[in-house]
This record gives sequence, structure tokens and C-alpha cells, in this order.
Amino acid sequence: MTLASREIIFDEFLQRVCPPRDLDWRKYRRASRRNVLRRIYQLGLGGFSEYADYIDSHPLEAAFLPNLLNVTVSRFFREKELWDHLAADVLPAMAAAHPASRPLQVLHIGCCNGEEPYSMALLWKNEIEPVFLRTSISITALDIDQACLDRASKGWYPRKTLREVPVELQRKWFEPEMEGFRLHKRIRHMVNFTKLDLLKDHLPGKQDMVFCRYLVFTYFQGKRRREMARKISECINPEGLLILGRKESIEPQEQDLFTPVSQNLKIYKNER
Repeated sequence: MTLASREIIFDEFLQRVCPPRDLDWRKYRRASRRNVLRRIYQLGLGGFSEYADYIDSHPLEAAFLPNLLNVTVSRFFREKELWDHLAADVLPAMAAAHPASRPLQVLHIGCCNGEEPYSMALLWKNEIEPVFLRTSISITALDIDQACLDRASKGWYPRKTLREVPVELQRKWFEPEMEGFRLHKRIRHMVNFTKLDLLKDHLPGKQDMVFCRYLVFTYFQGKRRREMARKISECINPEGLLILGRKESIEPQEQDLFTPVSQNLKIYKNER
């Protein structure tokens, strides 16, 4: 079977299983195919058609489908212009206005291997904490995949994920180990990694800033996307911020929930 034929069969599978679950099948990369094939093998099924039947008859498998299809590109300080803006403007303003009686609450939804929440921890430790000594931060990182959470908590990363980390931060906070680097435990201990199913579980509330990049606002559509957007809005404090990926945006039906602070950097203010 040719590569083109295999891709057509996989597209047919996606077109069958995604629309009934408000998933946009066109957004999934071909790398998702490997995850699906691995799952078919684990279940002892005969192929994509049998797996589609299995999904239709097993609600738990259907709920697991978005996580199976999602292939995350993860590295430290991804989309560096955003992090530069957070360090120079957004976080200093938030830290200055925040009461010293409670920490600034930051939530990362779909944290994968931990590069994003650790980027926040590194930024805070090096740029914000030395200036705003009375303001503390609480960073929570969520994912449904326990294997990802386990890797994240260990804090070991290959060199390629550090290419946007400034050299001085690499020298200060990363120790060479095997073929990569181990993040210092002082940074690792700043992040609380928690397993959570976004479709079923409640999000931790009273967040001042929520990162949800390349997950809900990329892969969901229709009623399911609206439900997830509202769920995220309800976990953010009034005037709190939502951070999306540069290729994402808030749709018109979500503008009652979020209004743009920076359309270019995809920073939105919670309106609830």
C-alpha cells in the first residue's frame, strides 16, 4: 500500500469518528496516525474500521480519542515573542497589583512534557521574583497522560527543546546529563503536575492566568468547543488572562467570554 493510500484511509477514519464528537478532523497531523495504530495494536483490533466501531460502542474510548489524536510540539519558551512580552509588561503589571496575601495563580492546560510551565517558572524566578519580592506564584500544570506527567516531573530534556532558552539560563538551571539536560530541582519544585481529564473533570478555579495553547481552540469545534471555552472562562478570575497559541483565535461566539488584550500575541481578558 502506498503512502498516499494509507493517508486516504486514515482521513476516512478521521472523517467518520471526529465530526460526531465536535472534533475538526482536518487539524490532525499525520503523526496522529502512529498513535492510532499503536492503540489498535494494544486493543487487538484489525484496523481503522474496527477501531471506529469500537469507539462508537465504548464511551470511555470515545472520550479518550482527542488525547490520542493530539500530537504536541513542545519546547521551552515556544513562541518567544510572547514570553518576552510577559516578562517585560504583563507579569510585572500583574505582580505589582497582586495582593501579597495570596500567590498569583497560573494554570497550564495540556502541559505535555512540562516545557511550558517550566518556562513560566524560569521566567518568574529570574525576571519577576527579584523585583517583586512580596509576590509569590503558584503554577499548576494539567494533562490527561500520566506518562507525560511523570516525564515532566523528572525534568530531563533533550538539547533540541532548549534552543530558545537563553544561554545564561541554561548555565544556571540546567545540568548536562546523558544526551540532554536535567532541570534544577528548585525550578521543578515550583510546578505542581496534576492528572486531569478536561472533558470530565473540574478545572481548579480562581486562576489569574491560564495557558491553553494548541488544544481546545485548535482541535474542538461546535458545541464541544463552546462548552470547553465556557469551562475555561469559569476557572479564571474576572479580568484574568487566557493565553492561546499564535495560530489560534477566539471565535465570534466566544467573544462574550474573552476579549483581546493582544491580538498578535493571542492574549485575552476574561469577561465573566
